[in-house]
Amino acid sequence: MSLDTYIVEGGIGKCLMFTSLLPKLAEKAEEPVQIVTPYVDVFAGNPLVKMCYDQSTIPLDHPDILKSDNIYFSEPYKSNWIKGDDHLIKSYCELHGVEFDVSMRPSMYTDHLKDEVDKWLKETEINDKPIILIQFTGGQSPIGFNVANQYVSSNAGRNYHPYFAQAIVNGLNEKYSDHVVVDVTMPNEPGFVGSIKCDRPYPFLVELLKRSKGFIGIDSCLQHFAAVTGTPGVVIWGNTRWTQFGWMHHKNMSFHDKNRYNTYYKMDPADPRNLMVDANDVFDVFVNRVYDKKVNDDDIKVAHKK
Repeated sequence: MSLDTYIVEGGIGKCLMFTSLLPKLAEKAEEPVQIVTPYVDVFAGNPLVKMCYDQSTIPLDHPDILKSDNIYFSEPYKSNWIKGDDHLIKSYCELHGVEFDVSMRPSMYTDHLKDEVDKWLKETEINDKPIILIQFTGGQSPIGFNVANQYVSSNAGRNYHPYFAQAIVNGLNEKYSDHVVVDVTMPNEPGFVGSIKCDRPYPFLVELLKRSKGFIGIDSCLQHFAAVTGTPGVVIWGNTRWTQFGWMHHKNMSFHDKNRYNTYYKMDPADPRNLMVDANDVFDVFVNRVYDKKVNDDDIKVAHKK
């Protein structure tokens, strides 16, 4: 047995994907591991984590960290991952000497939020109505977030143009008139007519996903949470490869390239044609290939390009 501590940095998505390794890391150490991270809630309640330390409040030379038999730093971005062929989880596995397989999936423990979600659904008068989640903007860190901050992201390779996003929301409301469209972006990000904003903390969104009929989102946290819950959805990819960050139970559209989804295409951000987005394609894929489709555990695989 050994007490192993892993320093896991990066955004929510990276930290969440790291949880996919926990069963093998705990088996390797023959006991639960310790984690140092900026996103403690990602690891909270996980039985394979002995203790999780907030990176912003505890120094690395703290006695509880120094008592570790091994201290590992996890940064897959500075590895073979940068060549563009490996999924992030595979790179994590190579860094830490565990075997990769495509069925590895992340985990978050959010059952304690069920009552809070029920309360929010009642307050918003959604109650038992079916819901569809959307996320068309992102890239902000919730750490130290100030609602007064201006949202300034204009990354055309990540965010979806608000005009086309509104068109999709309109289509969802027309086709699924008995549903509620819930926008899970942060409070200073654009909202959409015909949707309800849910700006609760991110673990809340995991529990909300369990109750949704599906989602439409971009390369951001919602699609990673949907790998935890097994929720189907459409993910609109831009200047990152879905084969390195995505999941096979989603329909992965490569920056709206017409008639392309679940491909290995990566857009050329210098080509203005890639910014001409057809919302009808995204809507059609959701309606015909996602909505009301059952996802089994065997379907949830990393989008690994062999």
